[in-house]
Amino acid sequence: MKHSILTLILTVICVPLTAASENSDHTMASGSFGTAWRNNDGIVQVFDGESVVTPVPSIKTYALAAADVLEEGSDQLIFIDDARKGLNIYSFKTRKLLGPFGSNIKTLSTGRCSAKETYPSVLVCTFRGDSFRWTKEIMDKGWMALPGMFSQVSAGNLDRKNDLDEFAVVDNGGVYIYSTQWNAYTKAVEGKEMTAVLVGNVTDSPGDEMVMFDKSGNTFLYQDRTAEELHQKVKALAFGKNAGQTDTLYALDLSGKPVVYDRKTKSWKDLFTNNAFSCSSLIARTHPGGDGHTLYVVRADGNLYRIEKGVTKQLSEQLASKILLQSGDTSLAEYRFAGVPFKPYLDKLLTPSGRNILRDAPHDHLHHHGLMFALAVDGCNFWEESRSDHGREITVSVQPDPGTETSSLVSELDWKNSHSQTLLKETRKIAVSQGGNVTLLDWESALRPASGEKGAYLDKISHYYYGLGTRFDQTMDRNGRFFSDSGTNKAEVVRNDERLTSCRWMAYTAKLNGEPVTVAVFGHPSNPIPTLAFTMGDTGKSFAYLGITLNLHREPVTIEPGTSLVFRYRVAVWDGEVSPETVEKTFTDYAQ
Repeated sequence: MKHSILTLILTVICVPLTAASENSDHTMASGSFGTAWRNNDGIVQVFDGESVVTPVPSIKTYALAAADVLEEGSDQLIFIDDARKGLNIYSFKTRKLLGPFGSNIKTLSTGRCSAKETYPSVLVCTFRGDSFRWTKEIMDKGWMALPGMFSQVSAGNLDRKNDLDEFAVVDNGGVYIYSTQWNAYTKAVEGKEMTAVLVGNVTDSPGDEMVMFDKSGNTFLYQDRTAEELHQKVKALAFGKNAGQTDTLYALDLSGKPVVYDRKTKSWKDLFTNNAFSCSSLIARTHPGGDGHTLYVVRADGNLYRIEKGVTKQLSEQLASKILLQSGDTSLAEYRFAGVPFKPYLDKLLTPSGRNILRDAPHDHLHHHGLMFALAVDGCNFWEESRSDHGREITVSVQPDPGTETSSLVSELDWKNSHSQTLLKETRKIAVSQGGNVTLLDWESALRPASGEKGAYLDKISHYYYGLGTRFDQTMDRNGRFFSDSGTNKAEVVRNDERLTSCRWMAYTAKLNGEPVTVAVFGHPSNPIPTLAFTMGDTGKSFAYLGITLNLHREPVTIEPGTSLVFRYRVAVWDGEVSPETVEKTFTDYAQ
């Protein structure tokens, strides 16, 4: 390793913040937002202490980290996409950091780069051996190229005599320690192909030690300038911090079995008697204030478990996150209700030939989820998902009711604000069928106040597009046309190509992957608010969007105690282009 001047060394070495935790295989991260992990599909899921959400359902990930790199006062989730092309920072919305590393990112780290810095940096290393640093405080518009290839960075009180911090890095299989006293690197371990190193207090002696493992999984405890083999092959390590006490060292053996190091007997013990409990990753989350920790593991099935005081609790269920709606053996739609960030939605609605017209959480509007329904209630925004004070539509129950010619579900939802207060209750019914050359989906939302004594105010802060919304597949953007029963000349231009149209139905024809499709949305005549269609994208300057808004930005509505408002809609999907006469006949059949 080439040594450099002090200022350059300090930019390379990153000191991890105690608020966030990392594991050695980069598949889990923990911070003030909760515990994050990659499921078996490569999608990030987060347990926030109460429920499991999927903040970015459209991006598969490769590595995770956590720190307050945006200087917001709380940690952000940082991840590399599966193509290893993009570094992303998630804090209720995703910010992509483009860098000079192309599709060549190997590792990801975070931490303060000197004791004088208030906020941490992001450090990435590439397969070419290049390293780059990004810090919002001083480098919000670019990356700094750094020497060295640091695949792991860890820090702690390794210099027990002088009570100084020392830093450990892995570089090309060797482990090096940087001394703040001498401003220099020394090689700790050589002749071994190390892949990871963590720093913590394993023994009763004062100060920290390093625990590391090589590419074969052999573990070593580095103490007093000597590496002692721990006689355990592992594929992941994690430290559990204990205030005023020795840290707990956890690991996954090569079979995925969780084990814990017993410092008194210098041996390893199984955490479970069930050998079938195989895990893919683990992390120890430090409690607020540093008073102990909780261990989290991800099993081979992709689900998260919490282990505390000998009790194991499953926190997620990957398989029960959606309901497939079908007619006979033919799939027609898919409804997602578990693990969603803020609101349940349909992420698939298929044409009769089986083509999906919907798009979920595109990077430009992560809160756009296929076919969705949301409003603003009592001052709380349930539509957008960019701030922590935005509301969540929580699924209380959902019951599929499949039939031979239709498939339907009934779901109860609590609309909760950021203080977990229920502002609105909803009974949602969705039914889908297929007849002839059209797929028909019926959506009904019955809204009622959460309290029998207090009504619910459908707020004026609702924008002109709040209501039932449809975000189309990307290939349907900028190549279609809208038409309605009222004619296009009656549209009100709101902004750019965004329009409001009073009508009975609104339709959109575009090419889906080169082949035309037609989508129409109907508002039922019995709805308490007349149909007002919101459209955008017919000028080809933006993405295509079609929704039915409730006009609350002009005329807010109060739902009185003991009453409810029921909104009914139908979405019709055809392969190919259809005429206004065909759409009108389909609407007439629905409205009868």
